[in-house]
Amino acid sequence: MKKSALQVLSVVLAAAVIGWFGFVKGEGNAVSAETSASAAQTAPYTVTVGASGSVMVEPDVAYLRLAVETRGSKATEAQQANAKQFAGVEKVLYETFGIAKKDVTTTGFDVQPEYNYTEKDGRVLKGYIAVHSIQVTYRKLPDIGKLFDALTESGANRLDGVQFSTEKKEQYELEALKKAMQNAAAKAGVLATSANRQLKGVTNIVQGEVSNNPVLYAREQAKAVMADMAAGSAPSSVQSGQIEISTQVTVQYEMQ
Repeated sequence: MKKSALQVLSVVLAAAVIGWFGFVKGEGNAVSAETSASAAQTAPYTVTVGASGSVMVEPDVAYLRLAVETRGSKATEAQQANAKQFAGVEKVLYETFGIAKKDVTTTGFDVQPEYNYTEKDGRVLKGYIAVHSIQVTYRKLPDIGKLFDALTESGANRLDGVQFSTEKKEQYELEALKKAMQNAAAKAGVLATSANRQLKGVTNIVQGEVSNNPVLYAREQAKAVMADMAAGSAPSSVQSGQIEISTQVTVQYEMQ
């Protein structure tokens, strides 16, 4: 009899424990469901738009890529002739026009054999060619034609290209960003109005890449540009400044 009573008591206690856990579990589910419903009701309405902004600016700096090219029957002759001719170019840059040495960069120097090709003899050594290439940063754009003429007369016999750009990129980038944000707000406003809502504020901003498109002239184009400048008739594309600096933004707004 004592054993049976203990067994009955154990069953009763087990049932009570299971019931208690079931109650707690059910209460937890109820609380979880209530929290989810509340979160769903308070979730903000948002709209995300992408927009771009750009500014057109006049160039304030030019990068001239030019070279001194000399020949000789021997490699040493070509190299010595190049050094002598390049000295005249340096004199024009540093003494005549007062360009700082930090604004003149050597981009290449090499001495290579030069060959002639004939059906009878095939490849025949003609001599050697030495090339000293530099890039010049120049900011006095109205005088660039004079600089080019002086460099040509002093021994710079190859013009590889000219790039007109600006050194105020960060300043212009900020202006482009302001325009991009204005365009984003206009787009978001239209979308909010169409949804019968009003913009409440910005919740997130992501800036995209900044694009800088300088004016580039290849070798043949650069020769024509420099010739026009030397004649006092600079192309309108240079005068008007066809440099575009643009950026993009992605903006998220909360609506009410």
